[in-house]
Amino acid sequence: MKKLAYLLSFLIITLLSCKKIKNQDDQQQTCDIQKTKSINNGKVTIVNGVWGTVSIRQGDCMPMSPPATNTCTECAIQREVRIYAYTKSTDATPAIPVTGLYDSFSTQLIKTVTTDSQGFFEITLPDGKYTIVFVEGGKLYASIGDGQGGISPVTVAQNKVNFNLLLNRAVD
Repeated sequence: MKKLAYLLSFLIITLLSCKKIKNQDDQQQTCDIQKTKSINNGKVTIVNGVWGTVSIRQGDCMPMSPPATNTCTECAIQREVRIYAYTKSTDATPAIPVTGLYDSFSTQLIKTVTTDSQGFFEITLPDGKYTIVFVEGGKLYASIGDGQGGISPVTVAQNKVNFNLLLNRAVD
């Protein structure tokens, strides 16, 4: 009876350990952002539209010496990506007080897609100027503008445009 209990315990621990190792490998793959973006580059099937990788940068990303103390990571993340008609800050309701987060846009929502586990997304779109954001904690997140009040703008003109989205939570 003791041998059976020992064997069962051993099997359960082994199976749980294997699952943990697999998850660590997945995490390493999605946190090697250059490799992940390279893999995602091979997934593109659209002819006209936008594609990219959504990622999060975390940790201490300040340049320092020695590099071994640097805790900066950038990992692909799964999020809902939304394409709106070109949106200016005057068309948006900001989520006060956090910069880059919005409660809503008054412009037309064109399309929505969810990234895969490696942060990859692609959306077929006709030529035009758009705003591309992703949902973070129930809010719309955009970290860049165009200098004319446009929020996270992208222009599609008879091609496919690579547009990566980054949630920057790092110390820069």
